[in-house]
Amino acid sequence: MSKETVERTNRQMKDFVSTRLNPLLESGYYATITDSKVDSLEKKKIRNSFLLFRSSSKGAAVEGVDIDYLSLDEYDRVGAAAELSAIESMSSSQFKMLRRWSTPTVPDYGIHALFEQSDQRVYMHKCDHCGYRQQMDYEKNIECVDESGVDLLAKTVKDGTFRFICKKCGKALDRWYNGEWVAKFPDRTINNQGTRGYLVTQLDAVWINL
Repeated sequence: MSKETVERTNRQMKDFVSTRLNPLLESGYYATITDSKVDSLEKKKIRNSFLLFRSSSKGAAVEGVDIDYLSLDEYDRVGAAAELSAIESMSSSQFKMLRRWSTPTVPDYGIHALFEQSDQRVYMHKCDHCGYRQQMDYEKNIECVDESGVDLLAKTVKDGTFRFICKKCGKALDRWYNGEWVAKFPDRTINNQGTRGYLVTQLDAVWINL
């Protein structure tokens, strides 16, 4: 990997910490449990635990570091050497918690391949009106209630133009409190074996305005 690529990925990692994470740790409750003496773009201390940030551009990024929990973000872009090095850093841990996150890029590769091998959990929503449980579908769970709310030229949509509905009874669907993860292949993770896979789409993200 070129020096320019390494520098770019390191810069992206540090930008993420400074703009997304630091604002959360510097105010409110988290500020009371974060050690201000151990505070950089690569390392934080929360109570008696350390939070380390590394770029996956180099395979040796976490060599010599003992870790209990490993989170690989944008997994489809993580190199095999970097992943192996990070996993080996958990060899002495009694927890060995590994989480991989990514938007799928290519079928049967990376995160998509892992999901296909997993128990394939999807988020199911229960309708308050008819009790039907359903996975959100763009074509079947969204209804336009005001066509004038869509301005194609300006590419804007007014609030209230669309609503979520039950694909069975057609009534309004509450996505906030009536959901649960359901595995398509529950036998794959019996006795905590195998891999748990979770599929979440923007339709499941309640904080995104429809």
